[in-house]
Amino acid sequence: MTSPDMQLGALYLAARSTTQTLRSWVIKTYMLRDSQLDAAMATALGQLDQVYRFALYYGYDVSNAPEALRQPITAYVAALRQGSSSLPGERPSRHLFKVHRSIEAFVLGPDRPPHTPSEGDPS
Repeated sequence: MTSPDMQLGALYLAARSTTQTLRSWVIKTYMLRDSQLDAAMATALGQLDQVYRFALYYGYDVSNAPEALRQPITAYVAALRQGSSSLPGERPSRHLFKVHRSIEAFVLGPDRPPHTPSEGDPS
């Protein structure tokens, strides 16, 4: 892997480390049951991109969530999009999904369970 891939990997790890806490924040804030938000989708690019573009996570407003929970996710997605032909307000391109998956595989290793596609994920 190249140096940019390693940087993306570090940013992905930081984002990944906050996703479950942000998910818990959404559950508590919106008084949901844990089973209402699929934990397997916490790091799906579609979810992370929604935090970046709209301050939404699982469709819930997270603009009032602690910055420490949102910032690692937005930093990762911003870095992922850097150099991409996708504009900041556009949905992620097929290429971004492939790069995200390669970063997941790089960081998590080959034994990672198969990716569960998110809504709009062109699998």
